[in-house]
Amino acid sequence: MGEQTAPAKAAGPGADGRLTALLTSAMAFSMLQLFLLGALGPRLVRELGVSATVLGLTTTIGFGTAAALSPVGGRVVDRIGPRRSLVVLLLVSAAALALIGAAPGPGFLLAAVALGGLPQALANPATNKAILAAVPPGRRGPVTGMKQSGVQLGAFAAGLPLAALAGGIGWRGAVWTAAATAALAALWAHR
Repeated sequence: MGEQTAPAKAAGPGADGRLTALLTSAMAFSMLQLFLLGALGPRLVRELGVSATVLGLTTTIGFGTAAALSPVGGRVVDRIGPRRSLVVLLLVSAAALALIGAAPGPGFLLAAVALGGLPQALANPATNKAILAAVPPGRRGPVTGMKQSGVQLGAFAAGLPLAALAGGIGWRGAVWTAAATAALAALWAHR
């Protein structure tokens, strides 16, 4: 069987804070692609020739894939463990974002968004299991609440810093920056 525990409990002050930051990041990256597509939608319509209908379908494809994979997501986390699940979640997020940034047209874009449904399906099982394994019972509520704020943090990142970055380096550059950041978070989760 795979790893059955979360990242090892690190001794000393700040261990809960580091884990909380990692889990919050995982939640943010699990949803970032859909938030970015919303924030950068007008650029995609203009530059990729994506119709408003296809742009709307990205949400359906992303959430539909996540819904279909969610029942399996919990079993995957049980099998490979929360740490490996977090690494997979972040690496697949990075890959989906990179593919969105490379999309030559609508079909490729929708396929990349579908790939991004996997991190959404893994996010809650992986982060919740990590909390159960590594956070003392008295701290689980606050850590869970904070990690859930990662969803809103992802929306904020797409709506301000990444949208502003797109104004300077283009929408593809902003999406690729997000992909690189997700890959760095995967390295952090691995360590």
